[in-house]
Amino acid sequence: EDEDEDEEPSRVETSSSSLSGRRTQRSSREAMDDSVAPTSEAEGGKAQLAVRPVASYVPAVIDTSDLRAFLMRPGPSGAMVQCYIQRRKTGMARLFPTYELYLKEGDKFLMAARKRKKNKSSNYLISLDKDDLARNSGNFFGKLRSNFIGTEFTLYDKGSNPDKVEGTDLVMARQEMACVLYKQNVLGARGPRKIKVMVPDVDEDGERVSFRPQAADESMLERYKSAQDDDEVQVLKNKPPKWNDQVGAYVLNFNGRVTRASVKNFQLYNPSKDPEAVLMQFGRVGKDAFTMDFQHPLCALQAFGIALSSFDYKIACE
Repeated sequence: EDEDEDEEPSRVETSSSSLSGRRTQRSSREAMDDSVAPTSEAEGGKAQLAVRPVASYVPAVIDTSDLRAFLMRPGPSGAMVQCYIQRRKTGMARLFPTYELYLKEGDKFLMAARKRKKNKSSNYLISLDKDDLARNSGNFFGKLRSNFIGTEFTLYDKGSNPDKVEGTDLVMARQEMACVLYKQNVLGARGPRKIKVMVPDVDEDGERVSFRPQAADESMLERYKSAQDDDEVQVLKNKPPKWNDQVGAYVLNFNGRVTRASVKNFQLYNPSKDPEAVLMQFGRVGKDAFTMDFQHPLCALQAFGIALSSFDYKIACE
């Protein structure tokens, strides 16, 4: 079940005059003007506002004439592809909501995802048609799978399970697009999340390293865990929020793209390449509305999969 923030212990609300029930001089409108957005609660019940600006934040110029190619193509360098996610969870969809990804520009639909039923671990199917979320459909575009306790996630493209690929048809085997690892924070459920993301490296020509692991120990996650010095993988981390005495909260600067408190809010960067450049940011702007922005080396499918893991990851696991 996808739990809403209403059910999460580290939920923080922003309203015109309060943060988590505590009086403050700053309104949520002022917080938005200053481009900060909440993440979760801190010690002593203080609110956490979501820390550092996106260096030279510039919207990207988008070409979706070939949609499938666009969704797999690494985003531009130095310019953000701006998207938003709408969560649909009414009626029977309450336990298995649909997540729809749109471009901000023109509200163009890109992809949709929904958790598959009757799976022991979380397994999200990603489709090019929000009304056709079948595994055997021609619209099937990828899947996100978690481990049993929901702290590790792996994103695949639409390729086949390597166990079901015969002989020399390995090119038909699924590609590993991203791995997401959540770790406990020293503050426990009340502190901001710790996220590490492994993605294949992209060369100067925009070509992504192809990962088609035939065994578990060949996966990006296992290679990372075994401390391999891996030039073929980029390791991204979430920017740590900084405490702001003025607002009594941890803050992240989303340049106005995130306006609501949520433990799901995060920004990713590559500390080994550029500690200032935000490569992806995700956060809440409404009860069931979230923004998702990304740039090189991530593509739309990778960013969507990482965002889906944030919806699924449970604070209770900490």
